[in-house]
Amino acid sequence: MKVPALALAILFFAGAALAQEDTFSIEGFAERNARLMIVGMAFGFGMFDSELEAADRPALYCPPADVNVTGNYLWDLADSELDGDHDLETVARTVMTRLRALFPCS
Repeated sequence: MKVPALALAILFFAGAALAQEDTFSIEGFAERNARLMIVGMAFGFGMFDSELEAADRPALYCPPADVNVTGNYLWDLADSELDGDHDLETVARTVMTRLRALFPCS
């Protein structure tokens, strides 16, 4: 994927994420920036899984083809598990644990 298209995709998902209101937050970040961090997390997880696949290693999680793991999706997962203010490491660990539980690889 070309860099400009990737940038547009990230901005699109970030804009959609900003349209929602939640009580979950990430320590030290305004809501807009927290949502952008989650968008980056979704992108990073997807890229890491692609790297694992390219190396013939097992994926971290295996969502069905009809599930798109976006920033909004991860935000909703974190929001369903966490209340209040949390550090970014806790959020990432919580989201990855939920993804692996929801979408285990065979």
